Amino acid sequence: MKYVPLILIGLLFSCNRNTEPSNTTRPDVTRIDTIACAPEYDTPLDSIIEKIDYVKLRSTENNPIGEVDALWITPDNIVVADYNLSKSIFIFDRLGRLQATISRLGRGPQEYLSIFDVVLTPDRQRVAVLDNHGKKILYYDLAGNFLFCKELPFYAIGMKYFDEENILMTTYGLGADDPGLASYPNNNDLLYWVDTTMRIRKSFMPNPFNKNFSCKIPLVKQFGPSRIYATLAYSDTVYRITPQGMIARYWIDLSPVGGVSNLGKEATDEKTSELIRTTIPIFMGELLENDRFIIFKPLDTPAILFSKKTSKCYYLNNGSSRVLNYHLASVDFAHEDRFITVVPAYQLCNVIKFKDSTNIELAEEIAMGLTENDDPVLLFYTLKEPEADRQHK
Repeated sequence: MKYVPLILIGLLFSCNRNTEPSNTTRPDVTRIDTIACAPEYDTPLDSIIEKIDYVKLRSTENNPIGEVDALWITPDNIVVADYNLSKSIFIFDRLGRLQATISRLGRGPQEYLSIFDVVLTPDRQRVAVLDNHGKKILYYDLAGNFLFCKELPFYAIGMKYFDEENILMTTYGLGADDPGLASYPNNNDLLYWVDTTMRIRKSFMPNPFNKNFSCKIPLVKQFGPSRIYATLAYSDTVYRITPQGMIARYWIDLSPVGGVSNLGKEATDEKTSELIRTTIPIFMGELLENDRFIIFKPLDTPAILFSKKTSKCYYLNNGSSRVLNYHLASVDFAHEDRFITVVPAYQLCNVIKFKDSTNIELAEEIAMGLTENDDPVLLFYTLKEPEADRQHK
């Protein structure tokens, strides 16, 4: 391996064992992988990195990328969405050269008031923008041209395409207080499958929390066309979502680290704030999956790298975290067999000041021609199975 990687930093939290009993309860399912948390293990990064690639994104000076909130990769393009700063969608070629920009903030029929989610349609040829405030979905092609718009019957905070006929919508959990759901019999559900006309086909994941609890929205992640997962906040079970329903797929065992999960009706903003403040391990649904591995990110305990091939867990503690004398916030996205992290240009420009001989070649190569005001750099990590003597489960 030529370079020691910049990866998984910032997934790693200090380990705080807690003596309070866990209320973690394993779900009664027959096909589920156990992801056991552990405080003591540590997997050196250089034992799991097979290759690192990078792409420097290049937008325009008058409309730079602020944050990368969504990232989609096609055979020809990299699609980046910035929801809150530039409020734009950028379409690059695979070398990071800008091809088109969708920047349509406004109240017109081809414009959006807000960006709550951005996805690609299953044919990978259209960009769908969920405008919660405008209560609509707008569609654009990869050249940035407006195509058409669909009105939303209820308020949605997220959307995912399973296929051309099935779209998963995530709601606020307003129930009957949402006029579009008031007459729907299962309006306490949080997830809804709709067809291309926005008609509800099926709903599931009932809201287990009190009406006033502010963290009732499930975290929904999509990796590949049909791999969609949903997890309730403060839960321990990751569900695979299909048009037929929910399948419990991963159980996060927080008991070895004294974690807490499945709060249900007892959850309040005050109680959950106290959990976070006292650094008791919890799971909020943060995970990333590629074709070979999954990274689970519980709070206040080491991140877990799970091998889909061997079903083994590898633990990433503080000893794995220092590369190029600074810490990355997190790996952010996944595509095919790689994980992707988004690194601000100014960090990579400054990092060459640190004479870390194991990383300086990569830092200098990326920093060549880069300025602090440039767009972020995408780092792509291909992982391998750790050495046998590093394996723990």
